[in-house]
Amino acid sequence: MKTLLAQLRLVFDAPAPSPPMHGRSAEPGAEPGAQPGAEPGAAKLVRHPRARQYVLRVLPDGTPRVTIPRWGSKREALAFLEAQRDWVAGQRAKQAARAHGRPSRDWRDGHELLLGGSAVPLRRGSASRAGVIERADALFVTPRSRDGDDLRPVASAWLLARAKRLLPPRLLALAAQFDLAVTQVSVRNQRARWGSCATGGRISLNWRLIQTPDTVRDYVLIHELMHLRQPNHSARFWALVARACPDHQASRRWLRAHEAALLDGR
Repeated sequence: MKTLLAQLRLVFDAPAPSPPMHGRSAEPGAEPGAQPGAEPGAAKLVRHPRARQYVLRVLPDGTPRVTIPRWGSKREALAFLEAQRDWVAGQRAKQAARAHGRPSRDWRDGHELLLGGSAVPLRRGSASRAGVIERADALFVTPRSRDGDDLRPVASAWLLARAKRLLPPRLLALAAQFDLAVTQVSVRNQRARWGSCATGGRISLNWRLIQTPDTVRDYVLIHELMHLRQPNHSARFWALVARACPDHQASRRWLRAHEAALLDGR
């Protein structure tokens, strides 16, 4: 049975820091996409045997979720959530602002998307068959007849195919560089994570990594590879990431700054 060791969540679902409880630091936790105003009483409480502290997150549907460590109690979890009421409201306000600022979902002639970190326009093509022609200044997309003027179905299929072609070889090259064994690489249309690492050297990657600059892409790949050595997000894990990818903080900042454009690449 495959066991998930760790995963790197998408920035737009990624945690943000919350205040401590009773001297114990709460791990980061806030995910955008919700509206402010839900009551703490609607919280979801989840006990996790490996959790070492209370973790507060706001799920995309607006539900606060508190992970309870093995030594914790539901009463303390609810008290923790109540103490963080203002923090939860603040996170939801930020989420609402991000959602409002997301680009149009309509991919028509002239729409721009990120590819390798650069904005590339889509132009409606006129080839005899549906497909994508890549040129220096644009992607020329000929849609299927049933898609009308919508370039998304053909363009997104091309992006996924490109990711499946380019991401696995790069991951394997980095694995060899760090003397790590990867047994399987899959590229998927994930909505809540950049990648994941499972037992036995199996790594799954989000196709949207081809939209990021090479340095950012490599950071995510290295992040997942380091889980083969440290299957968690402990200080030891982040020390491994920092040694293997010294500019990882800059890559994380880039991901945060471009979340709306990346969300547009469904």
